[in-house]
Amino acid sequence: MPMSTSAKVVTPRRFLAVLLLLCLVVAGCSDNPYPAGETSKNIRYFVLTDILRHMDPVTAYRVDEGEVIDNIYAEFYKYDYLKRNPFQLDLSLGDSDATRVPYPFVDKSGKTPVNRIGEAWTFHIRHGLHFQDDPCFPGGKGREIVANDFIYAFRRMADPSNNCPIASYVSDKILGFNDYVTNGVHGSGKHMTFDYAMPVEGLQVDPTDPYTFHILLNKPYPQLRYLMAMHFTAPIPHEAIDKYKNLEHNTVGCGQYVMTENIPRQSIVLKANPNRPVMYYPSVGTDEDRKNGLLADAGKQLPLTPEIHYVFITEGETAWNFFLEGYLDTSGVSNDNFRQVVARQGTVTPEMARKGVVMRQNPGAEISYYVFNMSDPVVGGMSEKKKELRQAISTAIDAQTFIDLFDQGVGIPAQGAVPPGLFGYDPNYKNPYRQYSVARAKELLAEAGYPKGIDPATGQSLMIYYDNPAVTAADRQEIQVLQKQFSAIGINLVSRTIRDIVWQDKLDHGQFQFVRYGWVADYPDPENFYLLFYSKNVRPGPNYAGYNNPEFDKLYEQMSAMNDGPERLALINKMRDMLAEDCPMVYNQHPVSMSLYYDWLHDVNPSPIALDGAQYEWVDGKTRSTREAAWNKPVYWPVVVLFAVVVLGSLPAIQVVKRRRTRYIRKSSGD
Repeated sequence: MPMSTSAKVVTPRRFLAVLLLLCLVVAGCSDNPYPAGETSKNIRYFVLTDILRHMDPVTAYRVDEGEVIDNIYAEFYKYDYLKRNPFQLDLSLGDSDATRVPYPFVDKSGKTPVNRIGEAWTFHIRHGLHFQDDPCFPGGKGREIVANDFIYAFRRMADPSNNCPIASYVSDKILGFNDYVTNGVHGSGKHMTFDYAMPVEGLQVDPTDPYTFHILLNKPYPQLRYLMAMHFTAPIPHEAIDKYKNLEHNTVGCGQYVMTENIPRQSIVLKANPNRPVMYYPSVGTDEDRKNGLLADAGKQLPLTPEIHYVFITEGETAWNFFLEGYLDTSGVSNDNFRQVVARQGTVTPEMARKGVVMRQNPGAEISYYVFNMSDPVVGGMSEKKKELRQAISTAIDAQTFIDLFDQGVGIPAQGAVPPGLFGYDPNYKNPYRQYSVARAKELLAEAGYPKGIDPATGQSLMIYYDNPAVTAADRQEIQVLQKQFSAIGINLVSRTIRDIVWQDKLDHGQFQFVRYGWVADYPDPENFYLLFYSKNVRPGPNYAGYNNPEFDKLYEQMSAMNDGPERLALINKMRDMLAEDCPMVYNQHPVSMSLYYDWLHDVNPSPIALDGAQYEWVDGKTRSTREAAWNKPVYWPVVVLFAVVVLGSLPAIQVVKRRRTRYIRKSSGD
């Protein structure tokens, strides 16, 4: 069939035009992972390595979750951004500092217990505060916040279906809270409901002032102030729960930011909340703060950066390359990049300095440790033999080796649970079972009934199972080092690697023998670390070991009710020594993180406690985008070579097209 004279003909001129256009498009491509022009703006970029398990403030408990939602929700108190040692609480949504007075509560017998005077705390909140705009409210406009919204947060903590991880912090202190947890439940399974209207003696809105509420305790508890700075106690609108059932996907807060995008495993975007409470950058700091430029923005209204973008990057090498290219503002220091970053003097290398990279060490109020399952028939139990087995393992693990090999020699071998910087930490204390000694470990192992590590029940090496979510090469190397240290005393440590979500579920249900875990301070008080051993905090609470010692519990309850001083310190030391002997966990180290950031990021002052620091930082986007362009210039020569190869390879085809076109025209002319 002859070609229609109206059909498009691929002429050599058209072919070359299309090819040239393609090459120009390729040449104009960039490796910038963000939309064109975005990095020139005042936008802060963060990395998330995995999907967040929880976004609801009543359930979220991991650091990565807090780094997001603590910018969305606000509490009665917040931590001062500059003041450290000691940390200081400032008012956030509070109008004035909370007051506490003795409260002679009446127990179930109708009498006031002897020597059991409780406390009545009174909280006044600011007028004119509003929740963010959201469809859950009439007309989509966020309503004013009242005292009952704080009380509602505590009621959600009591609801068993929410599994609030810190409910045990207050369940034995707030009057009527335990009864509420039990009696507020109606039905079971899928038909279970919780009574949010049931009166609770210890949770009261002032009948004369909708902006005032009271929390009544059965004993003194100074740490309640710290709890009022945690996102668990942030005010929550009942309208949001009525509409969404929970806040895992639809965050509705009153903080400095609102979440405008949440694409699982891709990105989360926060933007400044139009209804945010008025807050200002602090104006008081130390001479060191002034020297480091941390007072240059004193008095400016928050947030200093209008947008926060969280980018999901699971591979450490990818995140590091993004940082080197200028597409991330901050980075950690790992074994893989340590030599590239750190000079012998402990400063950044000249190459990093030329790029404007700044490094700082951040002592953390935290601890990493290994946990024994105290319910396990092999490593658990409180008999002397079981204690000696755990003591032997503890003595065989060398924390300094792990610090040197995997943390660039930066870290503090832990002797007890309380980290440096908190009341109760003693830098001179030496835990008798954390002094690394293979010989002593073997002695203890023999006393435990396992001479040379042989299990008398099998005649073979004692096997200990180590569950872990190791995914990186460094993780696997750490396991190999740990196995080698166990092997030195004759124990066979069997690694069982599973997915993180499965591993966490096994911890929550006590289905493990030996695991590694860590704890970052919720608030700067030793109670927050000794609660890891309090029997009422058992799984899924923070007492993953399942440690249960009535004598320890008694000391813990006494210590929790005291203000800092010599008497409290004496109790803390007694508890410390008791835990050393019972050995429910092996203290590993108090990490000291090394962080990097570019000099285009200002007012950087990471806190080991608060996770809302992004609102105090700001980015010089112009400097960032200029350097990104200089560091990531397009490479044109491959395009030129490709163009030449394609053109030369296409010449024969062009000639064929020419001949065919001429033939068709001639044939058509002769018809």
